[in-house]
Amino acid sequence: MTEPAAVLPAIFVPSGGRDPVRLSDPSVGLLLRDLDLFALQTAAESGRPLLAVDLDSVEGLGADAAAVSFVVERLGIGIVMTRRPALAKRAADLGAFGLAHVFAFDSTGLGRSLDAHPGGPGVGTVISPGPVLTHISPQDRARIPRPLVAYGLIGTPERAVALLRLADAVVVRAEHAASVAAMLRRG
Repeated sequence: MTEPAAVLPAIFVPSGGRDPVRLSDPSVGLLLRDLDLFALQTAAESGRPLLAVDLDSVEGLGADAAAVSFVVERLGIGIVMTRRPALAKRAADLGAFGLAHVFAFDSTGLGRSLDAHPGGPGVGTVISPGPVLTHISPQDRARIPRPLVAYGLIGTPERAVALLRLADAVVVRAEHAASVAAMLRRG
């Protein structure tokens, strides 16, 4: 197994694949979620770099090892998010980033999720809701396999930038992406 060939951007914007998302900053990634298989294929064929997919939310695509192979090898998507730890590991084995989605509403759920997390090269974590990261103890945060993506309920650019002190990437609405990128450039 090698390190992933994909680049993990600091900022993702979610998209259902059908409505065009206009991103002025080429360093912002597009997270394809809540879409059907045809929209996923169309988005993947667009040539847009920095694509990620929430595997569990693609209608018409089973969330299994064959789906991971299809997404990574056939569609060329280099970042795969999934609630299934074994599928995140499979994505990493294929040279993509595999990001295991952890719903961290309380410390008990976080602990169980981390116990099942495969970790290892190319396997990171998506924490939902993102702002909960500020409430996780430093010891528990240190246990979370990286890269780490904060996802959900990040309502302002300021909150996104604050979360980037704890995470490697955030998922924000399209209208906030340019502001977050500008704030990061300013330091």
